[in-house]
Amino acid sequence: MRKNPVITIAGAGSLRIPALIGSLIYYKETLPVEKIILFDIDEERLERVKAYIDLTLKEYYSEAEVLFTTKEEEAYKDTDYVLCNMRVGVDTMRSVDEKIPLKYGLVGQETCGPGGFSYGMRSIGAMIDMVNTVRKYSKDTWILNYTNPAAIVAVALDKVFPEDKRIMNICDQPYSMIKSFAKILGEDMYDLEPRYFGLNHFGWFTSLKNVKTGEELLPKLKDYLMGHEFKPFNAEQRDPSWLKTYKNVNKLMQFFPEYVPNTYLQYYFFAEEIVKDSDPNFTRVDEAKLGREKKVLDILKKAGEQGNLTDIPLMQGEVFGNLMVEVVDSIHNDLNKVFVVIGRNGDLIPNLPEDAMVELASYLGKEGAKMIPYGEVKPFYKGLIEGQYAYEKLTVESYLEKDYTKALQALTLNRSIVDPVKAKLVLDDLMDHSADYWTLEKKEL
Repeated sequence: MRKNPVITIAGAGSLRIPALIGSLIYYKETLPVEKIILFDIDEERLERVKAYIDLTLKEYYSEAEVLFTTKEEEAYKDTDYVLCNMRVGVDTMRSVDEKIPLKYGLVGQETCGPGGFSYGMRSIGAMIDMVNTVRKYSKDTWILNYTNPAAIVAVALDKVFPEDKRIMNICDQPYSMIKSFAKILGEDMYDLEPRYFGLNHFGWFTSLKNVKTGEELLPKLKDYLMGHEFKPFNAEQRDPSWLKTYKNVNKLMQFFPEYVPNTYLQYYFFAEEIVKDSDPNFTRVDEAKLGREKKVLDILKKAGEQGNLTDIPLMQGEVFGNLMVEVVDSIHNDLNKVFVVIGRNGDLIPNLPEDAMVELASYLGKEGAKMIPYGEVKPFYKGLIEGQYAYEKLTVESYLEKDYTKALQALTLNRSIVDPVKAKLVLDDLMDHSADYWTLEKKEL
């Protein structure tokens, strides 16, 4: 592998990518990059970010070669890392994912519940195709997947590419939460090392140590969260719905104070309350469009119109962007830093299925992720995780086999649904809206 890597950003038309470019600039002394390839199959989406990114890289990173492309061969033929951030169906289908479930009194969220199922069914095929395309050009390129829902995508890729050791699935929410923990505790985030177990968007922090002093900080953190409102550090998560999400961490800990839960567990424990508080005509996709995304679009438009960066801020992804760059840095420079990543269980958690794609603290170096064994989990968590994993596994099998029954079983198992009548109603409705992406066959039992 070359000294200074070539990085391909797949899904580069996303409005999160300008801030990722800011993170590459921020880390350019520790991770100098030879070339940045910005790839998207949608030329219009790529074009909307192009002027700002081009001007920004010329101003702050002129030493890096830059290529914008809609051609797979140019994107994947000679690259060391593919950072994958696809949104199959873009915001049009995200709106479907979030609003249709609410018609049936079910959680309307893009990665959890029926919305997550729908998004997963769209993402699986696209990700399999992408991996096959990358591997056509290179067996050694690292594929770092941030495409949601990461849990379902990870299970699918492990099933289809079980021997590919250069695919890594990562979510930025544990990283985001650790950043918030550091602020609460008055600590440097990079001095903190977590221990965490579960599945993606379905896990718990069980330890948080200061690696310099050896102090275990989780008791102090739990004491704070039991008595104070939990607020996100991440600027992307300060919309009203996200603020409620973080407050629900406090609420969940009133019932189960042993560990600190991932924010996404709210959808499985407080589904009825969340549905009641939801507006079926205005979900998080609408909130994002009018909030964070509008701000980014305004900056992109201004850069394109004036052709320079005068009075235009340098965007930086303090969570999403920084995490992606730090992961590449840790692998490329063999730093063996600890990140929470997704990988095959094996015997890391001995009393969970061997083929489950668990999320654990891991050392990242040139050989990839060395996941830290956790040991057995207690019956309460084991029961929750096994049910959720069965949902994930059946979802993937339903897609690969086009099996309607397995899809219905998956949705019925999901803790945010459980009612087979509602599961069938929402499945049929989502399937009707998703004909361009996935279809299922009703098979005789």
